[in-house]
Amino acid sequence: MADAVLKELAILAKEREEEVETIIARAFKLGIAKIKQETVLERYLKQEITREEAIKEVGLELVKLAERQRVALLEDIEWGLHG
Repeated sequence: MADAVLKELAILAKEREEEVETIIARAFKLGIAKIKQETVLERYLKQEITREEAIKEVGLELVKLAERQRVALLEDIEWGLHG
């Protein structure tokens, strides 16, 4: 697995004409941002923060997406329980 990751990093670095370290740093930064988004949305769905706070942190589109996903999940659960 490590060899595959290193190979992919080398390919990306070559294609982007960047150093492997730059690719790794960018991937790390993007990963942290994604984890932050997920955390904010989770807190919103658990009603730990308001909708307005969530929108301020991650934007309206992601909040709307999380709301639609929650509705779809609840509908699936209802269907599964009651057909």
